Amino acid sequence: MGQFSSIRINEKSAQAWSLDLVVASMIFLAGIVVLYVYAVNYSSQTKDQLNELFYDGNLASQILLSESESGILSEGKINQTKLDEFFNSDYETKRKSLGLNNDFYFMFDGMEVNGTPVSYIGKINDTEVSSLVRITRLAVYKNTPKKLDFFVWNEK
Repeated sequence: MGQFSSIRINEKSAQAWSLDLVVASMIFLAGIVVLYVYAVNYSSQTKDQLNELFYDGNLASQILLSESESGILSEGKINQTKLDEFFNSDYETKRKSLGLNNDFYFMFDGMEVNGTPVSYIGKINDTEVSSLVRITRLAVYKNTPKKLDFFVWNEK
């Protein structure tokens, strides 16, 4: 009889062990599913955010390089007077005139404002950013073709 009682004890521990295995497998699979759903949604949000920044950057750079009231061109060239006025206006006015909700700055080689060389116009990104896009345009400044880089970003 002693032999049969030890078999029953082993059967109970084997049943408990298999139940632990089933529960652990279910928890593991649930974790994998949650991770997968998060990864798919996160990449989708990032892509949408970048698409929005590219759209805003393209539209703002097009407005900036136009002959409209908010633009800095006259007769297809960068007008120094308009550039000086744009530089001297406050940042929020610049941003709103370009239709931006995000931060921006632009730069090109040899840029001068009020006779003084400047390296950029706008707000330089001095904090950590979550997304940054760069739009490159060609413009004529002082009868020389220049590459204008327009940056738009989101802060973290």
